[in-house]
Amino acid sequence: MRVRVENGLPEAPTTIHWHGVLVPAGMDGVPDISNAPIAPQRVYVYEYPLRQSGTYWYHSHWGYQEQIGLYGPMIIDEADAPAPAHDPVVMLGDWLHGSPAQIYAKLRGASGTGAAPMGGMAMTGMGGKKAMKPMPGMATPMPAMKKSASAPPAGGMAGMGAADLSDIKYDAFLLNGKVAAQPWTYAAPVGEPIRLRMINAAGSTYFNVRLDDHPLLITHADGLAVEPLEVDHVLMGMAECYDARVTLTAPGSYTLHAVAQDGSGQAIGVLHTPDVTPQPNQAMPSFDGRALNYAALRAAAPTELPAGPARKFDLPLQGDMARYIWMIAGQAYPKADPLIIRAGDRVQLTMKNETMMWHPMHLHGHFFRLLQGGGDRCPLKHTVSVAPGETATIEFIADNPGNWFFHCHNVYHLEAGMAREFQYEV
Repeated sequence: MRVRVENGLPEAPTTIHWHGVLVPAGMDGVPDISNAPIAPQRVYVYEYPLRQSGTYWYHSHWGYQEQIGLYGPMIIDEADAPAPAHDPVVMLGDWLHGSPAQIYAKLRGASGTGAAPMGGMAMTGMGGKKAMKPMPGMATPMPAMKKSASAPPAGGMAGMGAADLSDIKYDAFLLNGKVAAQPWTYAAPVGEPIRLRMINAAGSTYFNVRLDDHPLLITHADGLAVEPLEVDHVLMGMAECYDARVTLTAPGSYTLHAVAQDGSGQAIGVLHTPDVTPQPNQAMPSFDGRALNYAALRAAAPTELPAGPARKFDLPLQGDMARYIWMIAGQAYPKADPLIIRAGDRVQLTMKNETMMWHPMHLHGHFFRLLQGGGDRCPLKHTVSVAPGETATIEFIADNPGNWFFHCHNVYHLEAGMAREFQYEV
């Protein structure tokens, strides 16, 4: 793969991160960790071997550029299998008419400690590398909360009643760049399988996805095959990818709903048969029936790692909502100690979510096993969603030397410090 990137932005540097794609560290596109940023009017060439197939995506890793639309799908077809006849991408996003930087300043502004973020990092002037203790009560394990009945108020910040599911009020939600009033559509005949390549590219929105009158057969998670699992709806954290096979069972128009987790809106698309005019169903769906559950996911082939002791890290996810600081194990990036590993280590991370909000945690440069009771078929993923009060344990082999980012894929939580850096010991 060779990509020549010309930065035509008038003032801002940029980078590209190839999300979920196994690349050498120097091609990973994270400023100050794996790449120098691409200055305005300069060119950088990314080049790396393709080692996998599946549904992935790419995005800027500089500041809020991902939130304002610098992202896209990256589909790698299998070398020895024809692409399906119906293979559409479903890329979800959230949209602000205003400035993400101003929204972030409001989130942090109450204490006066916030500062403008730089280079995709939380340059908050917190000072020193000492572990920071969260404010009283904010690091206490809490059960997963139900959605507040009220949507976030205007002005960019959600009220406390909705802070468990969202702290940003969005002006629109997008499916393939289109709003619900003018939805994306796709035509396929009755009985022909459709492979929906679903990607959540939102800045800070979880989406609950379902198709009217049809189940979703999940065949791939984060680009890799799983044992097919039929569900009625899927909750997708930011940066997660799922392939779902659907087959229209009768002539008609069927709406694909992607509802924001806090209930504040939805993006929609329409699957229809060629003989029928698309008729979007703008009503909010119910989410009864079978939900995708990590515990039910099984890899298509064994994923067990070599036996032996694991290098273990206890990495609780913590937050101080009063000052809008988000931490991993008491430290807020960039004033956080690196996590040191050695080539060949079996690395195990335990993440207990001690906050009121959900966190989709993404590891660069590696796939990890999600240890959820799947035995030798634990699924491989690059992003895992950790609900409030829950604990997720993952493990991976340190087989890609370099410096690698590990962070929450909520853009605002990342800016406010929820990140760490893995460094291979030389």
